[in-house]
Amino acid sequence: MKNIILFTNMSSVSIYWNKSLPSLYNAININDLTELTTYLNKNNSPIILMLDELSISNIQEVLEEITKYQFLKVLLFNSVPEVYHASLLLSSGIRGYENSYLASINLENMLKVVEDEKMWIFTDLTNFIINKHINITSSKEPEFMKLLTEKEKEIALMIADGLSNKEIAQKEKNALSTIKGHIKSIFEKVGVNSRLSLALLFK
Repeated sequence: MKNIILFTNMSSVSIYWNKSLPSLYNAININDLTELTTYLNKNNSPIILMLDELSISNIQEVLEEITKYQFLKVLLFNSVPEVYHASLLLSSGIRGYENSYLASINLENMLKVVEDEKMWIFTDLTNFIINKHINITSSKEPEFMKLLTEKEKEIALMIADGLSNKEIAQKEKNALSTIKGHIKSIFEKVGVNSRLSLALLFK
């Protein structure tokens, strides 16, 4: 069983996390920064920290301190994640940012992604980053597009433009579940696991 640190002083978040955590993890519940530092100083094996942003008064300062521990993978959570604020924190060494109450299946996927040395960020933030930082500069169709059906090509281009699943569903006049199925197929064919990775292939 793998240890994972759950840092929050909000009882509702603590209860939800402990209930949602996959069974292969052993939760270490901490809600005091001194206790957290003491634990980290005694530990040197890889560990994930789920950190509730609303339990910290100065998040930047705390992140600067704890990301010095090379063995620590920090996942930041907020019950009301805000995209611009979250985008600023990505440079602080965190490995993921999400809603505190994300579905248990998504939490399980998030933990798997981070253990595979990748980054996990919530969809609205992915779309924000694509819109703000990624410009499709080439008029030539990327090679991977040959692997896709015409419908999948349309959806891939909309993802690269930063559209959300809901916006794509509205444009395509399809059910959200249909769009999610197309996106899953696109990811599998192209060999990516995130919207951001797909968008970068167009650059």
